[in-house]
Amino acid sequence: MNALGTSSFLQRHSWSLSLAVVSALCFAQLASELGEGELTPFDSAVGGVVAQWRGCADGLMLGLTRLGNPAPVLTLTIIVVLLLAAFSRLREASYLALCGGCTLVLNVVMKALFHRARPGAEVVYLLHMPTSFSFPSGHAMCSAGVFASLAVVVQMLGWPRAWSYVAAAGCALVLLGVGVSRIYFGVHFASDVIGGQLASVACVSALTGWFYPRLLPGETTTLERPRF
Repeated sequence: MNALGTSSFLQRHSWSLSLAVVSALCFAQLASELGEGELTPFDSAVGGVVAQWRGCADGLMLGLTRLGNPAPVLTLTIIVVLLLAAFSRLREASYLALCGGCTLVLNVVMKALFHRARPGAEVVYLLHMPTSFSFPSGHAMCSAGVFASLAVVVQMLGWPRAWSYVAAAGCALVLLGVGVSRIYFGVHFASDVIGGQLASVACVSALTGWFYPRLLPGETTTLERPRF
């Protein structure tokens, strides 16, 4: 790629590329600290604070953690993708399906790669301890991938700006709530949740730049379609 092409590429993807790279670097730093055993004090401190809420928010947290289960996330994704396709919004349908699929596959691969054990049984609250590996959190990562991309889809549908803001805020609250619920019930460390969300931000940002290179401020391009 020549200098002009590089400049054009960076201009098209200034925000999306930056978000993807910074999120990936933060994830890499977190993974490095995990490998060196440096996350225990942080995880213990955050887990202790969140555990103090137990008994006051059980219903809300149970609803959020169930919303982040694979079946509801997959069902929601399929329904929205089919609705978008039915209304000839194939670009948005492809984008949402790819974001959801990529974060799911990436989570499975990274869990197998890191092999981190779950928190001890003594910290589990109300739920049964899952048998899968702990890092990164599948609930946090997949819900972040789907709800973050849903917020983008809403904006691309051309809804009134106020509605788009409300939808984006709602999606952000849900994905953050799902993450907190996993710490609340003691089935994940805080670093598992943060790692999953960072990985999702990196993935969704990259795909957003590919599909919608003019979405974020300062990004300009003459491209109308992603290059498959």
